[in-house]
Amino acid sequence: MARTKVFISSVNEDGLKPLRRAAFRDLASLGHDPLMWEENLGPWPANIDPIKKCLEAVGQSDIYLLFLGNKAGTYDIRAGATVTHMEFIQAHEQEKLTLVFGDAVIKTAFFSTVKPLIEQLVDQHIKEKEQFPSPIHIMDSLRNNHTLPLHVDPYVWYFLYDITLRKVYIDDLSLGVPIDWKEYFSDLLRRGSLLLPLEQSIEQNSARLEQFDEAFELLNRLLPQVQITGLQRAEDFLSIIKSRMTGGVIEHHYGPYVAETVGEYSDCSAATLYIQVDDRLQLAAKVGHAAGAAYYRLDNHSSYNVLTYHKGDNGEQVFFKASKHMFFYCIRTGRLVLTLHFPSHPNWDYKKFIHYKEAVNDAIISKNPLMIELIKLILGGMQS
Repeated sequence: MARTKVFISSVNEDGLKPLRRAAFRDLASLGHDPLMWEENLGPWPANIDPIKKCLEAVGQSDIYLLFLGNKAGTYDIRAGATVTHMEFIQAHEQEKLTLVFGDAVIKTAFFSTVKPLIEQLVDQHIKEKEQFPSPIHIMDSLRNNHTLPLHVDPYVWYFLYDITLRKVYIDDLSLGVPIDWKEYFSDLLRRGSLLLPLEQSIEQNSARLEQFDEAFELLNRLLPQVQITGLQRAEDFLSIIKSRMTGGVIEHHYGPYVAETVGEYSDCSAATLYIQVDDRLQLAAKVGHAAGAAYYRLDNHSSYNVLTYHKGDNGEQVFFKASKHMFFYCIRTGRLVLTLHFPSHPNWDYKKFIHYKEAVNDAIISKNPLMIELIKLILGGMQS
């Protein structure tokens, strides 16, 4: 059997310690390289962040093995997650072979009772506040539900919910019953699971050239001093912008430790430009598959363009329309509102957008910040 690195993860609770030790011993005897805090990882010197070192060890492993009991473990307020949860997210993000074993009794209670409660809470919170409830909000709600087992930390329920959202299978774990790792790993091989280390190429971003910085700084200082009387061909102007706005990935960050890819968006497919005339926004130009109206009254708060206009000069925000699978990035400069259309992946819905709204904003608005600033400068210099 191929020699692999197996990261063994769980909360440091008494009921799981024998399982951890047995797994470490058995996997080593099978010729693998198990990694576990109390055996061959920690503790590290005081000047080294133990969370980062654990996550690095997960990244160096080939298999991530997680045991879940009734304890949550150490919660990091910056990340909004426990250390064990971050290890799981890191493994999932890096597409490690992830094996999860959950206490069979707790797992049954979760799927029969707790999961429907969480789903109801999420739907209600989105309906009332248009926000996905935070982990703390979910835990507080579960903590106040006296029908749930008191010996299970509320975060465990949230952790299990997150695992199911990622569609990771949870095997039954019976405390006190040993796992035959030789048989289990042999079965994985028969099912074609990849156990060999994978080469990971890391693309290095080149540093921004000093000359480019100087040129942009010069434009930034000169353009506000120029009076631009208008656009010769507004559609050509939008087409040039549209062709430069590329898609990308959307990442959710857990404090300074873990970033996971939660989705993606495609290259800009359309663009519109509206100008304020009296009590309305008048269409100046549109390109691509844009279906914008000829005008929107400024009291029409169903219009993304109007909502952005009312944010004030240099306002910007990202909207999402599930029926069109589209992100709309709207930018106001002076009397003008520019809207860029970015198709989303079909698996995006409104609930997911609300959950990761901050990540979407960061991905799209921060994708080409210098280019956006240059466009704002040009539009801001227009007089008509």
